[in-house]
Amino acid sequence: MNTLSYDTSVSKVARIIETASDSTPIIVDLDETLFLRNSTQEYLDTLRPHILGYLLLALLNFLKPWNWLPGKIKGEVSRDWVKVFVATLLFPWTLILWEWRAKELAQAYGNTIMLDALTKNANSRVIVATQGFDFIVRPLCKHFPIEFNSVIACRFWQGAIDRQRGKYSLVSAFLTKDEVNRAIAITDSTDDNPLLASVATPCLVIWPEAKYVSALTNIYIPFLYLERAKRPGKQYFLRKIVYDDFTILILGLSWVNNQPLIHAIGMFFLLLSFWCIYELGYVENDIVAERFEKQPTLSATYQRYINRINVWQAWIWAVAFAVPGLIILELAKVISIDVSLASIISTLDLQTALINMVFWIGFLLVVRLTFFVYNYVDKQTRTWLHFVLQTYKSFGFLVVTKTNIIGSMLFVAQVVSVWIPYFVHRYTKSKWSEELPHEMLRVFLFGFLVIAITLGTQNVSILISWQTLVIFIWYAYRARHRLWKLAREIHPISQDMWDIKN
Repeated sequence: MNTLSYDTSVSKVARIIETASDSTPIIVDLDETLFLRNSTQEYLDTLRPHILGYLLLALLNFLKPWNWLPGKIKGEVSRDWVKVFVATLLFPWTLILWEWRAKELAQAYGNTIMLDALTKNANSRVIVATQGFDFIVRPLCKHFPIEFNSVIACRFWQGAIDRQRGKYSLVSAFLTKDEVNRAIAITDSTDDNPLLASVATPCLVIWPEAKYVSALTNIYIPFLYLERAKRPGKQYFLRKIVYDDFTILILGLSWVNNQPLIHAIGMFFLLLSFWCIYELGYVENDIVAERFEKQPTLSATYQRYINRINVWQAWIWAVAFAVPGLIILELAKVISIDVSLASIISTLDLQTALINMVFWIGFLLVVRLTFFVYNYVDKQTRTWLHFVLQTYKSFGFLVVTKTNIIGSMLFVAQVVSVWIPYFVHRYTKSKWSEELPHEMLRVFLFGFLVIAITLGTQNVSILISWQTLVIFIWYAYRARHRLWKLAREIHPISQDMWDIKN
């Protein structure tokens, strides 16, 4: 058994191939070797529709069903097989799409150095041996500019077993022991050490042009940039968009509707539509920072996700979310317990929904234009445009629905409480704004506005309404830690640590 070092240079591998005798089998790995990409990942990248394929792979990565398998096939060894197996069963048309795409990939990512060397030694016996899958590998191999004597790969139904056995076992089942012992083996993976140790000429080489590219990493997914690049690790979608913005819309808009639950569902779709476009402003903000700032504040994942943004797809998603949202808002106007479904459908005013769609798209265009101007003006001027952008997040939804005076005060409190820290951040050098108790600020602002309007209008119902009470309870809950901290830190002024100079 060969115990020498297997590391080989690219130029030496080419010479070994060119000078190999006709009787010497040349065993060539496929992924990141003969094919400068990973065939399994490229196949999974062919899943259509993209978004459904991405969600399937994300679900599989979350559930990790390969860990449910029995015995030796349990675990990471079966991960790729499970993904390919499930994806092919659920997206069977991928087999047809792959046949079309394989030719393009083979021409784009074939290893020209190795292929040229194999072409020069036209009489050599070339065998492709891979732990990729047979139905994926063969369409690629038939489009390379040489003919292979054999293609050894994992089977579809028994793929987990084949991958667990390893490449040496696959090759040994096809070639005699003598043929293996005389062979040249070329691979980039130390997982193939059993095979390398068994052949006469082992070549372990990393090809500079080879790259492992995970499947579906360049597709546009709404809000993914916010989650992974703009605010990585902060659960921005749940904490900011759902927990904060959506709650404000429910309390300020859906609460006053005759069908609050149905109205809230419609508002959720519109919120998603809004953030599809608002996210583009964040993306543009980072691009501008990278271009003009000397020390831009960009996340470590910025470069990884910036190329996944597609402006047109963002608008398509925005419209796709807006359509059901606006229809549901119209349903909220006509639906009731004693009205039949047929009556609801006949009463539904689609013309109003269409008009609202025009207003909504117009509003989104204004949001996009404002954020564009914000990103390209000086930072001091941005302070005032920031206030406008925050206003859009709540008051902007009034283009398709309505609120009452309490909801308006809620929106004012929301906008001002977010804008003040930004204002301080822009006009001071200290970082005290990072410690500003935003939730408490909202409570005090909302309380002040409610009391002021109650006194001004002599309408006590504003102060004692259920809507006002629930908003106060919600804000108090959000500010509970700050309120408790404030209560614990109350002490006589005589106990303060005074600066004698003041």
